[in-house]
Amino acid sequence: MISLQLCSILLAINTTPQNIFFDRYTLMPPLGNVKSICATPLNVFAISDNYLLIFDKLSLNLEKSIHFDEDIELVGYDQQSNDLWITSPSIIIRFTIATYSIRGYPIADDINRLGIGLDYVYLDGIKNYSLNKRSGELKYIASFPGNLTWFKRTTDKDIKTYSFLMPYYYFDEAKKTQAPFTRFHISTVFDDGMDLYVGTNGYGLLKYNKVSWLKERVVYGPLDNRIRKAKRVGDKIAFISNLGISYLKDTSKTWQYQRFIHQITDVLFGDNNFIVTFENRISRTDGGVLITVSNMDNNILCLSSDDTLTYIGTSSGLYKMYKGTSTALPFGPDKFAVHSVYPMNDEIFVGGETGFFKYDKTNDEWTRELGFGVKHVVELQNTLYLLATNNQIIQYKNIKQHPGTDTTWVLLPYFNIYDIASDEEVIYCASYAGIYYFEPETDAYRVVYNLPRIKFDHVFVLDDNIIAVSSKNIYSLPIKYRD
Repeated sequence: MISLQLCSILLAINTTPQNIFFDRYTLMPPLGNVKSICATPLNVFAISDNYLLIFDKLSLNLEKSIHFDEDIELVGYDQQSNDLWITSPSIIIRFTIATYSIRGYPIADDINRLGIGLDYVYLDGIKNYSLNKRSGELKYIASFPGNLTWFKRTTDKDIKTYSFLMPYYYFDEAKKTQAPFTRFHISTVFDDGMDLYVGTNGYGLLKYNKVSWLKERVVYGPLDNRIRKAKRVGDKIAFISNLGISYLKDTSKTWQYQRFIHQITDVLFGDNNFIVTFENRISRTDGGVLITVSNMDNNILCLSSDDTLTYIGTSSGLYKMYKGTSTALPFGPDKFAVHSVYPMNDEIFVGGETGFFKYDKTNDEWTRELGFGVKHVVELQNTLYLLATNNQIIQYKNIKQHPGTDTTWVLLPYFNIYDIASDEEVIYCASYAGIYYFEPETDAYRVVYNLPRIKFDHVFVLDDNIIAVSSKNIYSLPIKYRD
C-alpha cells in the first residue's frame, strides 16, 4: 500500500454558525435536495443541499442546522466514536456530535460510499482508500475488509427495494399549489430497522414506521431561502420567494407554504385563502386555483387591510377596496408610489415616496404629516417608528395619543437600516452590519452580538425569537440572548 498523505494539519472549513457549539442562533434551511440520511438512537442526521440537519429522533423537531461552504454529499455515523463522517469532492469531514467540532482531511475523489470500522474509515471512490481515525493517514488499498458498516449514495435500485413507496415521488396537496402535477422525487432512503427515512428533492423528509406503516412528514424550512419580500401579517410571518409563500405562525414551529407559478409581490391571509398580488393584479386563492379579483392600472407595491377594507398601494397612488367586492377606488394620496399602509382604529397612516400621510376617519380628512418618504411603519408604546426611504428611522408621536408633545417627529441617529420590527420593549433594526435594537428609554442603539455582523434585509419578532433574513440564510435567535 502506498501512503498518499498525512493530514496532520486541520483544514479550514467554513461553516455557519462559525462557532457551532457556542453560537446561540439557529439557521432555518430551505426545503432542498436531501442527499443522505443516517440515524443514531437519539437523532436523525440529513444532508440537504449544503446543510447538515440534526433532528430529534422521537419528535422529528429540527434541533440544529449547519451550513457548509463545501458541497457535501454523504453522511455516515461512527458508533465507536460517536462521530459523523461527511464526504465532499475535495475533503472528508469528521464531525464530533458531542462538541460540534470539525476536522477535515483532503482527498480529491468522488466518493460513492464510506465504510466505518473500528480504527479506520474506508472510502470507495475512483480508487479505494483507508483513513486512520487517530493519525489522519490516508492510504490507497486494493480491497476492503469485512465487517464494515457501509453508508452509500442511494440509487434507483435502492429506492425500488421498498415497493410501498411507489410511484417513488410525491405531489403537493391540490389546495397548496398552483402546479398540482409537479413531482417531488425521492432522492435518498435510510433504513434503521424500525423506521424508514425518506429524503426528497423539495418536499422535505418523511418517516415510515415499518410495523404500523404510519407516515410522518417534516417540512423543516421555507420553500426557498432567496427571499424577495418578508412581512408580518397578523399572527404570521410570510416569506415570499420565487417558488411561492412560506409562513410561520406565532407559537408554532411548523412551516407551511403555498406554491405559485407567478412571481408574487405581496400577500394577505384570509380565513381559508390567500389574497396575493403580482404585477398589477390582485387575486385570491380557492384551493389551488388563483382567481382574479381586480386589475389595477399600475404595479401593486403593498397590501394592507382592516375589518372592512383592503388597502392597495401602487406605483401611482393609494386605493381602497371593500371586502367581498372587486372594485378598487382611489383613496387619498395619488400620482406617487405608496410603500406602506398602517390602519388604526381612528386613523390610517400611509407611507409614500414623497411623504407620510394621515387619514382621520372621524373627520374624513387627509393631512401630510412629514415631507420624508416612508416605506415601513411599526408601533411601540403608542409611538410610531417610520423607516424612511433613505433608510433612516423617524420617531413619530401622534398628537391624539401624545397631546402634551411639542413636536410630532424626531429623526433618530442615521445609519443604513433596511427593515424594522418591534416587541414590547425595543425596535429591532436590520442593517448593513448586523441586527441592532433601539431602546426608547435610553435613546440608544445597541448591537445584537449573538447574530453575525453581516447585511440583513429583514427582521421580525416571532414568539420569543428574533428572526433575521439575509441574502443567503434565515437566522433565529432567542430574545434572551439578545445581549
